[in-house]
Amino acid sequence: MVLYGRMNYSDDIIILKLRSGNQKDEEQALGQIRKQCYGMIRRLVCSNQGREADAKDIYQEVITNLVQKIRSGEFVRTASLKTYNGSVARNLWLKQLRKNTRNTQLGNLKETLECTTNIEQNIIRKERHAILHKHIGKLPEREREVLKLYYFERKKMSEIASLLELGSEQVAKNIKCKAMKKLKEYMC
Repeated sequence: MVLYGRMNYSDDIIILKLRSGNQKDEEQALGQIRKQCYGMIRRLVCSNQGREADAKDIYQEVITNLVQKIRSGEFVRTASLKTYNGSVARNLWLKQLRKNTRNTQLGNLKETLECTTNIEQNIIRKERHAILHKHIGKLPEREREVLKLYYFERKKMSEIASLLELGSEQVAKNIKCKAMKKLKEYMC
């Protein structure tokens, strides 16, 4: 039978051509399989959340599978090649969809865990901050002021000594050191 200027081979002839090892015969057989199956595979994939590139990948896997099975002698013909290839394509695409769903679920789980971790870290940071402020509140005013200027306003010790009229930078350092020792005692 002639179809669009080319021979339309039976499934048995296609199988023989794929087994032959002759490149021209294989190309003719694969060309006919493409004509029979690619459109069907593309519709299957594209109508089920896939794209054209996905359809090409699935088609390639179907052909590779078919040729390997025919050449190894594992292929048992129980239906037409078009039906067989359609079944293989359907199974491969379902497997891909399941994998994509699993990856999406794992991605969502990872995002949820990261979000939960960030929330926990924020809560811990806020609790520590509150405890620290509570203990800073117990310090004498001069020590509180030195710590505030040094840690929160990022002032240098020489500036702190000048602002608080402490006489020297060393006095400011001593006050800061004394305040830090008290905080460590409070925190333990």
